[in-house]
Amino acid sequence: MATNYFAHCWGVFEGGGVRAAAHAGAFAAAKAAGVTFGRVAGTSGGSIVAALVAAGANPEHLSEKLKGLDFSGLLTEPNSERSVFKKLPTRWRVARKLTGGVPRKLLDLATFSGLHSSDPLERWIEDRLQELIGARRQLGVKGPVSFSELPIPLHVVATDFATGKPKVWSSDQTPQDSVAHAVRCSCAIPFFFQPIVHGSSLLVDGGVLSNLPAFVFSQLMGSMSARSVLSRILAFRLIEQPGPLRPPADLLEFCAALAGASIDGATYIQSQLQQNVYSILIPTGTVRSTDFNGVDNKARNELYDAGKTAVRQFIADERLTVRSQALSTPYQGFDEKMLLLVQELVACERRFISVGPSTNWVDFVFPSLLSAARRGIQMTVITGNDNSQRERRQKWLLKELGADIVELNALPFEGFAFDLGEPRASAILGTATSGQAASTSYELQQVRLYTGEVDPVLLQLLAEKVGPYWTPRSLTPRQLRYVECADTKLFERLRTIPMYANAKFRMTDVDVGDNIRVIQKAVKEFKMLQIRNFMKDLEQNKLDYFALTEIDLPGGHGSIVTPPVLERVGDNFVVIEGNTRLFHCLASGVKKVRAVVIDDVEATLPATHPRPLSSLKLVSTTTTIGNLYSDVQKSLYRHIEEAAHPFPHA
Repeated sequence: MATNYFAHCWGVFEGGGVRAAAHAGAFAAAKAAGVTFGRVAGTSGGSIVAALVAAGANPEHLSEKLKGLDFSGLLTEPNSERSVFKKLPTRWRVARKLTGGVPRKLLDLATFSGLHSSDPLERWIEDRLQELIGARRQLGVKGPVSFSELPIPLHVVATDFATGKPKVWSSDQTPQDSVAHAVRCSCAIPFFFQPIVHGSSLLVDGGVLSNLPAFVFSQLMGSMSARSVLSRILAFRLIEQPGPLRPPADLLEFCAALAGASIDGATYIQSQLQQNVYSILIPTGTVRSTDFNGVDNKARNELYDAGKTAVRQFIADERLTVRSQALSTPYQGFDEKMLLLVQELVACERRFISVGPSTNWVDFVFPSLLSAARRGIQMTVITGNDNSQRERRQKWLLKELGADIVELNALPFEGFAFDLGEPRASAILGTATSGQAASTSYELQQVRLYTGEVDPVLLQLLAEKVGPYWTPRSLTPRQLRYVECADTKLFERLRTIPMYANAKFRMTDVDVGDNIRVIQKAVKEFKMLQIRNFMKDLEQNKLDYFALTEIDLPGGHGSIVTPPVLERVGDNFVVIEGNTRLFHCLASGVKKVRAVVIDDVEATLPATHPRPLSSLKLVSTTTTIGNLYSDVQKSLYRHIEEAAHPFPHA
């Protein structure tokens, strides 16, 4: 099952010590569901996972490293030179050598300020980061991996005893600091590991003050960075099952219980106070954070499976979880409205109604409309009587999908409505666009989602407004089959683009990697969701992901499924069309794609500074062409989709 609401979000991994394998399972399930993290944060054991994810670890790599990690092998004797306590009197030092068991451990604690050194943990983290980052490092760069080198921005939290406040490292604030050292500080469980002296700070486990460090994103709320994910934060929490109630057997057990209680209590309070944090609760049984000798392969596999199961259950129920908070989320501009439209179309069960002066949204969500038509959703489009060629083409396309078109001089409202008359009804309404400049409407239109659970009266009024213009009918699925398309058909259409008049075309397999360059800076979430659903649709129809096909429309015309289109520039390929599909393939581990490669193009590229495919980011907020490209020249833009899908009745 795939997510429709967390395709792009920020991720927070709760501290959990040796229970990190549960996070590995959760990450694997999240990636399988289509979750992409724009930023990650972690405390204690969660910081280990967050650091590896930020460094680009895929689920298989993370699982291999964490499930295969013998935590007991990271325990070494404390370092006498790093004790923060004053030297014990001679009689106590002599007594320490002559005792054993719990008394010896208490004297060790008093001598070294911790039972173990965390040096091996830092070395292990650094080795893993070098494995992931090493090949990407600039020539001549050596030393520990720094925050600035991570492809995903990372936040790590420790507790500073000197100030009584959290110590936060991040790609933004401490770009040159060592990631492994920060993680080591975050994992320095009091009493168990020695505290770390860092400048004027005395650092211990971040869980003492913030075991669920979603607070690190608070200062970003309201910024464009937060809007890029619409402020959605996915928090992975580890829930320990209480064992039989019994009093602590000794002072060490009491200290451990006290530390655990303070961490769990702080986590509960933080989770209640922070907005837009969606928690996934992962049961970890009776495994405790410091069970370094008690987590064998069987236990690690059980933790891993518990993480996967918890995420899958959360994704299955996400619509119920998210919609209650989505009502208060401010949406703005065209792209965010399209994101809501795609999400609601996926959930739509019987009828979809669009009301607006234009059908300019059709091409942007065509894959979602195609899916709705195949499911038999009744579609009614109430619009103005604009007779421009663009509007006529889009209305023709809607009719081919089975939509009823109603043209009116005066519209009852502007927006989209889903399953009106049903308890699950919803609607997307925005400020009026008619009369506004196109650029102003694109960026600044205010949009809101309304649901039957919260706004039944409003939805009933909307139903009454559109009632005269449609008649309910039973579900009638449309075939709309995929059929094979000849290469030459697509090539002939692409040749109508002025820049390609003398170019050469070929279909070929291309490796998915940084030999592919992009002139776009980001891909949009609403497009990413549709590409993922489209790939799933191809799989269900037993079709090759990259075979050249077209959709057989009822009127006898076909709509080509445009493959990635690349121009050959020197030794590299530059993406002209298909950024979102290639981004999805890179994120999904697809090694090769079949694409149109165009050679001998004389025209310059429409934007400057091509960059590696891996530099593409996912963005949810409304983003203009000027922010999507560097120095774009619209006169050089290749209108691939218009050429591939000509209007047959022009």
